[in-house]
Amino acid sequence: MSYNNTILAIETSSNICGISFIKNGTLIDSMDEDKSKQHAEILPKLYQDLQIRNNFSLSDIDAIAVSIGPGSFTGLRIGLSFTKGLAFSHNLPIIPVSTMMSLAYNSRKFLPTLGIIYSHAKRVFYQKISWINMVPSPDGEIKVAEWDKFLDEIDKTENIFQLNCGKLDKSSGFISTSLSSSSIGILANNNYDELVIDQPYDLIPNYVSPFIVNKNK
Repeated sequence: MSYNNTILAIETSSNICGISFIKNGTLIDSMDEDKSKQHAEILPKLYQDLQIRNNFSLSDIDAIAVSIGPGSFTGLRIGLSFTKGLAFSHNLPIIPVSTMMSLAYNSRKFLPTLGIIYSHAKRVFYQKISWINMVPSPDGEIKVAEWDKFLDEIDKTENIFQLNCGKLDKSSGFISTSLSSSSIGILANNNYDELVIDQPYDLIPNYVSPFIVNKNK
């Protein structure tokens, strides 16, 4: 379902640092930069530039969406901290969006049924995905596995997307995808009632554990 909301969306879960302006389910503007380990410096500037370019203020925003993980420990903390600062200053709700579902949405023309994100060393996050009307949803929890064991156990005939797994095995043949703040915003709008948290004081990033959002209303 699509809602008529104005949403600011933030992505910092990996190398991409980005922010998007979504209105009534439509992307108005987006700024994404590939700047690994520079999110804390870049994100405030991107926010300011997006405001100037689109002439909006926080009083025009209904909610702030953020990529909640899994992903980079530091990146996720920076994104959620910045999101909370903006949200608390104007008493705005936060919409945490699974990074895995955002990646799936960016790969939607393939309708992948499994997603993989490189974690660290030879470990990966993975999750089954289902689709309704071209919108992804989790089909089970996010899990962590050793790369070699994971490859032995999965069905390689499935449509599978991956992020940053080329450093482990360039011959895997999985669909390469990418991060974007716009997909965070679109999914936040489509799943507004399901994901929105009106008082997100205890919200934390999803670092490694299965993706569970506790709604504290």
